[in-house]
Amino acid sequence: MLSSTSYFIASSISIYHNAIKSLIFTAAQLLFAMSVYKFFSLIASKANLFTSYLMFMEDFVQKVYFIFSRGFSPNSVMVLCFAVVYAAAGLYGTLLWGLDAPGYIFQGKNVSASTLNNSLLGEPAYILYLDARRNNLAMLDKELPHMIGANLFKPGVNFTLTSEVNRGVPQVVAPTRSKVGGRVWLDTEGLSVSPDTQVMVSFKKNDTGPLINMDCPVLESGKGVAQFWNCTFNNSFVDPLLTTIIGIPEVHWDNPSDLLHDSRYIKPDRKKNIWAAFGQGGGTAVMKQMFTVTKGTRRYSFIETTFRCTMLTMPGVPFSSYEVADILKRTWSTNATEQQAPLIKRLSNSIARAQDQNQSFLFGVNDATDLTTTQVNWEYLTSELEGSPLFSVLRVSITNITLVRSETIAVTPTPFASCDTSIQNLAYAGVVSDTDCATAKQGMGSVFYGQVDTSAVLILYGLGDGRSNISSIALDEKIYEWSIESSRRMDDLLVSRGFIVSVNASLVTLEMVLVLLTVLLAALGWICLRLFSSSHWSSSLLSNLLAPTGMTDDKKQSPGYISPCQNHDFPKSQIVRTHVNRIT
Repeated sequence: MLSSTSYFIASSISIYHNAIKSLIFTAAQLLFAMSVYKFFSLIASKANLFTSYLMFMEDFVQKVYFIFSRGFSPNSVMVLCFAVVYAAAGLYGTLLWGLDAPGYIFQGKNVSASTLNNSLLGEPAYILYLDARRNNLAMLDKELPHMIGANLFKPGVNFTLTSEVNRGVPQVVAPTRSKVGGRVWLDTEGLSVSPDTQVMVSFKKNDTGPLINMDCPVLESGKGVAQFWNCTFNNSFVDPLLTTIIGIPEVHWDNPSDLLHDSRYIKPDRKKNIWAAFGQGGGTAVMKQMFTVTKGTRRYSFIETTFRCTMLTMPGVPFSSYEVADILKRTWSTNATEQQAPLIKRLSNSIARAQDQNQSFLFGVNDATDLTTTQVNWEYLTSELEGSPLFSVLRVSITNITLVRSETIAVTPTPFASCDTSIQNLAYAGVVSDTDCATAKQGMGSVFYGQVDTSAVLILYGLGDGRSNISSIALDEKIYEWSIESSRRMDDLLVSRGFIVSVNASLVTLEMVLVLLTVLLAALGWICLRLFSSSHWSSSLLSNLLAPTGMTDDKKQSPGYISPCQNHDFPKSQIVRTHVNRIT
């Protein structure tokens, strides 16, 4: 990517129709050719090569005859150089079309997204998909900016998404509550964001009707704010766990509502976002999303990464202890030394024991630093139908949520629709479309908490076959390592896209610079030829022939344009066949 801070180079003019663009490029090509002609005419005048000047407008064959007739001489060199450069000038339009697909982008300045409303699509796509395979990783590396930047602007807007975004300064406060696990704390009233705090909650129906909750207490680790849960339980509690969407952020709007268990989730839109279905159950994949949380005039932007890896087996075919240990080690770290952590051995033994006892197992940890909160879950789950096992799944999931920007906005969000209980606005790609009134907790009073916006979502497939009971197939090591190495880059590009639709944007183009350059060159060539040579060198052969007759100028016999205002009729010429075959 080329970079510049020049306001002239950092043009943001967009052309949406190829016909208009073709006219502009053709005009630029003609102007560039004219500038070449003017500059060579100036050189010929200074070298006093008038014959060469007359050859400039002859056809290719005549130029070749002239060059061979003069041999190696100033006249022939001048004509040869002109022919080559003038022919290359005819390809200037092709150069502009080449730059137009996909184009070269300058990072000139950050501008508000509102200034690009005419260029943005009315409803930009906010869900992106990447299919990683062993044979296309190099292509993904190269095309990642274009893939993550797709379906953002109207056709004809020539840009490359850049990760060079002014993120601002993320601002946090000290925790306002204790013993609530890892969160990112945003204000003194208790606004905070965490991973799903209910991942260890499940239930089953009792024969008499009431639901029975699964006993899986959350314990304090004794180190910082970290919490953990460690449970072996009956398989009848598994199905609610399998239908829970992995990696949904939880927003705690303030302390009073949090104490009443009225936190809210940022759930995927089931009509547009495949993670609403694919995020449940099994499958090996990565989901990244940028989202914002707005309360009053304060807006907070986050980037989230959720990784899920599964292995699956059928009744009568228990998981191999080797395969279990291998998947636990590889999802723990790509470093061989770190893979020897004592917890991995204990997890492997707990899973094997639950398998032998025909039970299910869940172990999870939630922790946080100032800007980041992380949750990891290791699960061995056996789904049953009327007491008979259907399948068993080993699932490892990791969710990481990081605050990237805090800012004050000019306008406070208002409720999208009225509701008789507490609500939050739901927005996607910067467009508010609904509230969570239908699923909100009742009896909380009519309170508007704020607004959440899922700005951009990226789902990465191809990391493995989550239906296999073989570790190397369930998680492809090469693709998995590539995803880890490229994770920061994908985060930056996704944040850039999210800022464009929800916060601010950066967009510049190169082609208009090259078009304007031809106008400058053509004007410069015309001025130089007028100032530094006589009119003979800027006139046609006809004007030079008629100049001695006074047809071009009444006062002096110098060539120029023949116009009606000079009180002369334009000379009438015709070809007359004579009986003379040759003039000697």
